[in-house]
Amino acid sequence: MSIPGLPGVKMTRVDADLFESIGYTPSNRRLYIKFRNSPTVYYEGVPNFRVQGLLTAPRKDAYFRSFIKDHFLTKEVPPAPV
Repeated sequence: MSIPGLPGVKMTRVDADLFESIGYTPSNRRLYIKFRNSPTVYYEGVPNFRVQGLLTAPRKDAYFRSFIKDHFLTKEVPPAPV
């Protein structure tokens, strides 16, 4: 699965209450998160170890709130052109 308008970003489904999938581009250290019933957003400057921590965390929502949310600049992914 990929993000419309961003074909180079591969999204991985995760078992979490807040979000349904995540993707990561190591070249610019952007973490993409597709929240449930919301647009996809990305977090700037996220180190790879934080992404790996999120992927392996038994409680992904808690890990996200503790180590990612409010720690990195957040932007909404613009909608794909029609």
